[in-house]
Amino acid sequence: MRGDEMPDGLPLPDQMAYTAIRNVYDAFHKKILSRDMAAAEKRRIRREYEQAQGAWEFWDKVSKHHVMILKNTEPAKIACRKDPTPENALWLCDVLDGLCREEIP
Repeated sequence: MRGDEMPDGLPLPDQMAYTAIRNVYDAFHKKILSRDMAAAEKRRIRREYEQAQGAWEFWDKVSKHHVMILKNTEPAKIACRKDPTPENALWLCDVLDGLCREEIP
């Protein structure tokens, strides 16, 4: 509202919302936007921010899950390659399905 500099460390959706809202306040204070127009733009920015924030959180969770699956499957894949037994194959399937987080059975 006062035109302050953006704080460090904000995630991208927060940076976008911060600069957009700052521009709305600036346009309002310069009498480019009326109070009603500024309020309407602020509502639209907030709605889009909430959607972007939700998508950002979703893809962050997907990325972390993917990394966890890759990390957890490595010992099971090695076990299957070195000793291709049904137990090791089932262990790998369980890890891929997210059912098992244990080390070699």
